[in-house]
Amino acid sequence: MRLKRSEICALIYVLNSGGVTHPRDIARKFGLRPETVSRMLSHLEDAGLVKRKRDGRRIALPKSEPAESFKRLYYTHRASPLTDILRGRRIALIHSLDRDPKGVSELSGETGIPAKTLYFHLKDLIRLGIARKIKNKGMKGFLYSFNYTLWADLKSFVTALLEHEARQLLPEDAVLIKIYSNSILFRSQMQLDATPTSFSVYEQHGIDLGVRDYYTLPKRELSIRDVFIHSLDSAESISHRLYCILFYLKYRDDLSDIRHPAMRRIRAVLRGVHVRGYPSLDEVKTRAVMYEIES
Repeated sequence: MRLKRSEICALIYVLNSGGVTHPRDIARKFGLRPETVSRMLSHLEDAGLVKRKRDGRRIALPKSEPAESFKRLYYTHRASPLTDILRGRRIALIHSLDRDPKGVSELSGETGIPAKTLYFHLKDLIRLGIARKIKNKGMKGFLYSFNYTLWADLKSFVTALLEHEARQLLPEDAVLIKIYSNSILFRSQMQLDATPTSFSVYEQHGIDLGVRDYYTLPKRELSIRDVFIHSLDSAESISHRLYCILFYLKYRDDLSDIRHPAMRRIRAVLRGVHVRGYPSLDEVKTRAVMYEIES
């Protein structure tokens, strides 16, 4: 999901107009042609940010989560340059930034934004207090995290916006797990025209769990790394995390450089450290024998 500066300006105009206005007023305010305003409003409507009134001549803010979260963001940060903060690919970057610090290479991989461009965006986000820059201990370079203390409403808006977009692609029974820069991960009991992933394809790799309901869209061929990351993001229980560790042990050579918050805990377990919410090393070794995996 990307928003243009003109779309953000139009959204703010609708909000400041009492939540209801006419397309011609937007055209007059910003010097736009009617067809341009029509395309703009169609995009905002698809994003759940505006809706057309029954008379077909006015537009309003709906009672959707994206629109409600935008109002909270605007009322909290109306003095901030939201048209710059939310434009273009910055939505993807804000979504990728989190409490756990990440390096530029990891952010680039998640967002698809080239490293050189990322530095430019990060500099602006740091200046505005949205991102934090942290020295990478023992290594070169810096790590970056999201400032929830000041900008929780911004994170909520971006999350609501991307979830609304993702849900348009999913069946009614689906549970959305994670949104990536170019794909979504979800669970569904229905047989779908989507790519099975996560624990649903562990059987193909010699770890039969009898699970069939994890999918990703759009459809594509997945690598070992894709499947592993999807399972890390899907893991909700100790047994799930046990199978993630077994998968990691089986394909350690391919997965040794994976950067994911769960990897610190997995490596700790494999050193014999007790980690809350994770299996013990003895449990890992016992199950590894069953699947003929070297531990």
